[in-house]
Order: sequence, then C-alpha cells, then structure tokens
Amino acid sequence: MNADTIGALVFVVGIVAFYLLIRRLRRMKRILIPDFQRGVRFVNGAFRDVLGPGNYRSYPGRDQINRVNMRPTPFLEERLQYEDAMQTPSIMSVGAELSVSDPYLAYTKLKDPIDDSIPIAEEIILSFAASNITDTSAAAREKTAEEITKAVNSELSQFGVRVSNLEITELWSRPLPQGARGAN
Repeated sequence: MNADTIGALVFVVGIVAFYLLIRRLRRMKRILIPDFQRGVRFVNGAFRDVLGPGNYRSYPGRDQINRVNMRPTPFLEERLQYEDAMQTPSIMSVGAELSVSDPYLAYTKLKDPIDDSIPIAEEIILSFAASNITDTSAAAREKTAEEITKAVNSELSQFGVRVSNLEITELWSRPLPQGARGAN
C-alpha cells in the first residue's frame, strides 16, 4: 500500500469515527441535580450509585436517573383521638418534619416517600400514645416527643425516611369519673 491509500483510509475512518461520536453525543441527555436533591442512578436496570448535586450525562437507552427530594417537609397531625393506657379519652396534636435519609431506599420502597410515610408515622404515634398514660406537663410532653421520635424513626428507617423536630403541640386528657372506670 502506498502512502496516499493509507492517508485516504485514515481520513475515511476518522470521518466515520467523528460521525459516530457526534451521533452518540446527540443521544446523550444532561441531567442537573440541584443542592436539595439526589439522583438514584440505574444502569441497564441495576442500581449503580446515588448522585450528589451536580451536572451529569445520561444515555437514555442505558441509564435511568431518578431525582429524590431531600428537603425536610413539615407535617401536622391534628387532634389525634385515642384512649391512653388507663382508658382515658385523650387528644394529641403533633408537628414534625419528615425528610429522606437514604435516597435509594426511599425511591425503591415507597412511591412518594413523604406522603407514604405520614400514615405510618400517625399509626406509630397513636399506638405509642395508647400504650402510655397521658401526662400533660411540659417535661412529660418533651420526654414523650423524644420517645415518639425514636419509635417513628426506627420504623421509618427501613424506608429511608426520618422524622425530626417532633413537637407535641396539643395534649389533653379527660379523666373519667371513678364509677365509669369500674363499669368496664
């Protein structure tokens, strides 16, 4: 082969390679993940990693990047009615913040991590309150709030969600007359 043939062959291969590179770059998608989100990346259907804030390239046929909101979301459960351990009718209102602690678990276990966690948290709050005696003093409310936070977080940790800044905003109990307790 002479030098002209080799040069022409290298030129044609270069043009084809350049065309394929441009074609691949056009298929590529840019994903921006802001500070308050994380990206859960799957490659060919298998979990690869969790992406922090930044700008990423994704190949739509191979990669799937799903954004998960990491911002704390306030929730308020008002006037939860229950009977405490002494069968006394009581009412409790609780305010707290729910946030995602593990983006992978939150994305794979729940359809909407925050909205799906609220009924779970409410159920744990009610079961915890029903198993204790209602004490409306400030110190007891703080202690109860800490215990409820631990109980809710131990359950929600399996879904990659946590609760923080839990506060009992309203708590009252109406003691039953002595004769009414004995009648049960």
